[in-house]
Amino acid sequence: MSHLKLFPLSLVSFPTKIVPLHIFEERYKILISECINNKSEFGIVYQNNNSLADFGCSMKVLKVVKNYPDGRMDIISKGENIFKLNSQSLDGELLIGEVRYKESKISQNSEKFEILKDKYIKILLMLGLTSNLDGHLKKNIPFELLEGISLPSEFELMLISTNSESDRIKILDRIFDKILKNEFSIPDASHFES
Repeated sequence: MSHLKLFPLSLVSFPTKIVPLHIFEERYKILISECINNKSEFGIVYQNNNSLADFGCSMKVLKVVKNYPDGRMDIISKGENIFKLNSQSLDGELLIGEVRYKESKISQNSEKFEILKDKYIKILLMLGLTSNLDGHLKKNIPFELLEGISLPSEFELMLISTNSESDRIKILDRIFDKILKNEFSIPDASHFES
């Protein structure tokens, strides 16, 4: 078990997800400053109606975009590793989670993944998003196929709580099929841009 300082938010993060944040609460200004100075991670856990999800994702600060005179800051963070939240406690005003990181078993289920990636490219083309297709073609894990896509939190929670890449591919395959058949509302096209 590991201890991780948590940042509960109304969003789900996962490995490779880029999350811009505006840090304004004193406790999180301290947390993010510590992460920057110590090159350490913090955890984002989905919070809904004051309850926390059982799974979250560790985050690293990639860049400080802007520092404000009062200590607020705009940062860019990136999802690193999925964890299961086993318990939590307060340290002052900061939530500390006792977490167990999920093993990163990325099985190369290449044939099924390539079929999924083809569907992803079709969705991008359907939306008229043709820039950076080479970059999209180089993606090699299911989470990368969510870059910029705003799925409902329930789906993203399902994806991070799923134990195998194969199961993740199956879930995304069903979602992409529904999008391609117009059975699932497609987010605003600007969310797909990289």
